[in-house]
Amino acid sequence: MVLPLANDPMDYIPALTRAAEEFGTQYISLNTDAEVRLASFCATAFANAGLQCWTPEWATVNDCTDKSRFELRLASIDGFRTPRTYSVDEVSKRLPDGGVFLKRRIGSGATDALPCTSQLQLDAWLARNPDGLIQQLLTGEEFSADCLYTGLDSPLVVLRRRLRTRSGMSTVTTTYHDDRVETAVSGLVRQLGVVGPACVQGFVESDGIYFTEINVRFGGGCAAAIWGGTSLVEIYLDLLTTQSRRLGTTIPPVRAESEVSLIRPHSYVVVSS
Repeated sequence: MVLPLANDPMDYIPALTRAAEEFGTQYISLNTDAEVRLASFCATAFANAGLQCWTPEWATVNDCTDKSRFELRLASIDGFRTPRTYSVDEVSKRLPDGGVFLKRRIGSGATDALPCTSQLQLDAWLARNPDGLIQQLLTGEEFSADCLYTGLDSPLVVLRRRLRTRSGMSTVTTTYHDDRVETAVSGLVRQLGVVGPACVQGFVESDGIYFTEINVRFGGGCAAAIWGGTSLVEIYLDLLTTQSRRLGTTIPPVRAESEVSLIRPHSYVVVSS
């Protein structure tokens, strides 16, 4: 069954309901930002259709999926940093040394997210994305963090180094442990109230940790966390079906093994050291 794009609730919700009925379930996991935005904004319509999923409040989803709002939200909270954002006027004549990073204001799958080192490239990108973000190009260690937060317990956090990326999407990633980064990620998820699954992204720079975005859903690379032994999806489904909001009620959370690598050329390849 092929679902329509999640940009019209009148089309998407009935189609998703039929798909759920065909598979004999009412529980769903959302895979794109557009689906999360629709499910959160139309939470009552989803419930009336008999569909059950787990998303944060609409204000939180909007703050996370709108990258401009995300930057402004973090700027209002002490202790969390984002890359500097430049106005078009600031870079209209000369780019900063090393270039900038460009990304769409709203969108998933790293569509049209790329480093930029020339004025010509910037002008062409702005023609496609007039409200896009022009940000400081970070060069430190890039990470993703697969998270599951109930709103009551401490978030379950699995760190992954983003060793190679393509258009902002990780293609080679490896699980690892770092208490300082885990604590920062946990604090951010709790501060913003990102309940349910999430994928937090950022960089460890010489002057601290910078957060670049939060995907309010399981990230594409979370398979590394799952194969690392954390049972993220099983715990999510257990919490969803039992309506429990306590980690470990039936499935104990386990810290992921380190050095579990995921390679995503066109399909998944997992290597465990």
